[in-house]
Amino acid sequence: MYSVKSISSHTLILFALIQMSGCATLNESECQSANWEIIGLEDGSKGRNTSYIGEHREACSEYRIAPDLTSYIKGHKQGLKQFCTQQNGYQQGVKGATNNQVCTGSSVRDFNRGHQDGLRIYRASKEILGLESEIDSRHHRLEDIEKQKRAMEEELVRNGTKEYRRRELLEEIKSLERESEATYIEIDNMRISLARLKDIYQRMIRN
Repeated sequence: MYSVKSISSHTLILFALIQMSGCATLNESECQSANWEIIGLEDGSKGRNTSYIGEHREACSEYRIAPDLTSYIKGHKQGLKQFCTQQNGYQQGVKGATNNQVCTGSSVRDFNRGHQDGLRIYRASKEILGLESEIDSRHHRLEDIEKQKRAMEEELVRNGTKEYRRRELLEEIKSLERESEATYIEIDNMRISLARLKDIYQRMIRN
């Protein structure tokens, strides 16, 4: 099975971390000994756009060192060959990563096909998790209803409870019982839908 993070999201998160921590993509030693072809290859293999060299340029400007753009681009192209595959596209999609359109040429079709397949599985898994969460929420509500009913029933039979209050309690208990019945029906229907979704999901995985 395939999986990867959104490059655009990854870049934004990385940039935010740099801003918060004061760290740069490269330190002084790395800037001085930088092999820009290797750095380009690493960035390309992670799906970063060539514009990411701007981050390195900013990091190394403090030490008056400029990136070698030609070497960086050469390495970046090789890195993209590793990134822009159908399998890696699938990995991106399975994690819900956005297709940042970094691939070019003949690799675009293969990457996009894999990404779409992975994205379908990602969406199905999210739908399953959402439905499971809804079922859990309904169960919690049933527990709350039972607690409320017990408290009302205790008040109902308690000495000193006024007649008008007993009538109110009986109506409230009936209302809770109706809600409980409706909630059980909802849970049953959700379980049927969940079983169907899981079956579809498993077939997608197998295919």
